[in-house]
Amino acid sequence: MQEQNPPIVLFIPALNGGGAQKVVVNLANALVDLTSHPIQILLVKAEGPFLKEVRPEVEVVDLNRSRTLFALFAIASYLRRTKPAALMSSMHYANIIASISWWIAGKPCKLLLREATVVRNSPINSIEGIKSWLYQGLMTTAYRNADVIVANSKETAESLVQYKITSYDKLVTIGNPINIKSKLTQIDPQFLSHLSIVPYLCAVGRLSMEKGFDTLIQAFSQLSDTKLHLVILGEGPLRADLTSLAKNLGVSERVHLPGFVSHPEAVIYKAKLFVLSSRWEGFGNVIVEALATGVPIVATDCQGAPADILLQGELGHLVPPNDPDALSQAINEALEQPKGTIHSRQQRALDFESSKIAQRYLNEAFGLF
Repeated sequence: MQEQNPPIVLFIPALNGGGAQKVVVNLANALVDLTSHPIQILLVKAEGPFLKEVRPEVEVVDLNRSRTLFALFAIASYLRRTKPAALMSSMHYANIIASISWWIAGKPCKLLLREATVVRNSPINSIEGIKSWLYQGLMTTAYRNADVIVANSKETAESLVQYKITSYDKLVTIGNPINIKSKLTQIDPQFLSHLSIVPYLCAVGRLSMEKGFDTLIQAFSQLSDTKLHLVILGEGPLRADLTSLAKNLGVSERVHLPGFVSHPEAVIYKAKLFVLSSRWEGFGNVIVEALATGVPIVATDCQGAPADILLQGELGHLVPPNDPDALSQAINEALEQPKGTIHSRQQRALDFESSKIAQRYLNEAFGLF
């Protein structure tokens, strides 16, 4: 009997809603059609809305630990036992644990660490600054072990070198795999019915500071068209703050926060415009998803990949981050005269189609052809 190829293992703590989790699922689902190596997703805890998106051909391995740190020795034991062809980790804190576990296990396979966020500094006299300083120190040590470090954008790669976490010779830059052909979301029919009778703008992301939704709500309140509504899909710690801001600006009846949606395409597709208001991004999966629907786009020219994805403004209006006036003006302009065409936007999205990106991972990162 022919011996089975060793597996390719993709490690992430859980499959909760988020860009990194969606990337792992999209990559795993595409890899099973491209290689004879079994594909496994190794989870600290098998939970999260993206679990149901994993294809049956992909094996989900549940370490059943309460925290990533507590999974350190379980990961090492698993690596010693399975001796995979490669281990790829995603998210910097998970990368640190994966690197240590790989070392404890005796370096049994090729180690890839995927970095999805631009490395940034916060003031050292703040809690965030101290955490940032500690993380960067740990990353510098842990990333030294990696055979390959995958950055999801040129800006992410450059920040890793700038902060001396790694060098260019270990880096490979590969954009995120996006499931362009994914099914439209199943969202509350009553909500969709309500949206079908009003024109609206759409934004998607975690309700957190880096997404800049406070700037977006301020910009939205300045628009002269009071028939427009704003739908922000996502969940996060700033929900109450954003709700309060909308109320204070007198637009609460036209600002909707329906929560997390696994596949936001149905809502984006019906929007007059998609807006990305981020202060920084690693990549910006949702821009590609918006491009795939063909809707006009306005985005901030923030750190990360948004400008590159939009071909430096050919396919969408670009504005500085943290500037409600500029964002409001760009929204008005895009509603009247959008950049690019439906066809050119959809064609650009295909550059990041899952199978195309997965093949690049096999060739350029895993070294498996």
